[in-house]
Amino acid sequence: MLTFQRLSISVGCLIQYGPKSQYSLLKGSLNLRRFALENKNNTINSTAKYFDVIIVGAGPAGSTCAMALSGHGLKVAVIEKSTFPRDKVCGDAIGSRVRKVLNRIDPQLTIELERFEKKAYSRGWKLITPSKEEIKLNFVNHGYVSARIDFDNFLFQHAKMKSDISFFEDHYIKSVERKDDLVLCTTQSGELFQTKLIIGCDGAHSVVKKLSSDHFVDHKHYSGAVRAYYKNVSSIEKDIIEIHLSKNFLPGYFWIFPVSDTVSNVGFGMLSSDIIKRKIDLKKAIKEIIEEDETLSKRFLGAELLGEIKGFGLPLGGKKRKLSGDNFMLCGDAASLIDPLNGEGIGNAMLSGLKAGEIAIKAVKTSNFSSNFLSAYDNDINAKLLPELKQKLFFQKLFNRPWLINSLVYIGNRNKFLREWLGKKL
Repeated sequence: MLTFQRLSISVGCLIQYGPKSQYSLLKGSLNLRRFALENKNNTINSTAKYFDVIIVGAGPAGSTCAMALSGHGLKVAVIEKSTFPRDKVCGDAIGSRVRKVLNRIDPQLTIELERFEKKAYSRGWKLITPSKEEIKLNFVNHGYVSARIDFDNFLFQHAKMKSDISFFEDHYIKSVERKDDLVLCTTQSGELFQTKLIIGCDGAHSVVKKLSSDHFVDHKHYSGAVRAYYKNVSSIEKDIIEIHLSKNFLPGYFWIFPVSDTVSNVGFGMLSSDIIKRKIDLKKAIKEIIEEDETLSKRFLGAELLGEIKGFGLPLGGKKRKLSGDNFMLCGDAASLIDPLNGEGIGNAMLSGLKAGEIAIKAVKTSNFSSNFLSAYDNDINAKLLPELKQKLFFQKLFNRPWLINSLVYIGNRNKFLREWLGKKL
């Protein structure tokens, strides 16, 4: 409309004032051309659905972000490649941070979480060293273990209750392209979505992260893992999660996380740099540990494998990264916020979704989507999580020194203060 008005004014000058106005017309035409060039990429595509904020991914980070944005008068879309309920290959451990995040959004959600039946409580964890010395540490605040197909759906359904949020399931985002102050999302089917602020909650292989210059995999801060569900593993303490350090596969670790009275999430993970260096086949490794470990093999004699062994990647935290830029923010696995020691990332993902939602509200209200403005999100996340993640990264590196781990556990079992300190730090 503005372009047409400028053209009309220029033509009007020629009609009203005759040839003497040719200079003015030429000048107006040049201005028109400059205007068109400057704004050709900053025009909302008429064929695209426009939203104030687009969240890509409806996992814990995305669903939390959506709930945080609800009720603020914004036009918000959540675009999810799958249809819920959907499975997500994971260790299924959930830290206590989830309760704090849900309480920040709506205290009623913490009540709903306690009512949620498809979860087991985890009140502590047991570390078994290469020398088979073991130590049991109590959590300061209890966590949970819940299959992701159930927990993620719990969050998603609560987010979906928000009538002011638009959800698009079974929409796979093929590409994300930034043009001036707009982001254009194209789905695999060719559907177009447009926004001035996109929030990437789309996991380890995030398409939104490609907007960042810091989107390459760092194998020293990335783990590969496999997991399976087993029924009737013996000697399970239903509210204790287990981490076993196998001398043949350090610095990797094997875990047993009880999901219910009879079913456990069983897995094995290792840093990608070590997997590449040692040419480890994770599926063979987990089978070898189960069949040949002197202690574990006995516990799995009567156990039944449910389904198949599946692999997944874990982008680990502990390294300062760029979490935002012009017109975008990254959350959860897309932001590499997984605990490098125990592999739990759900609590951090939900916290990042909450923080991104809070910053997004301010960005839309002030119409400021610049990298400088959105860096407040980076500052919030780094202040809250980076020191903790760096500390966990330090302890992770100790796993490559079995003599040190053996000694630490030996002393911890005989020193109450060290044991309590480890319980708080780990």
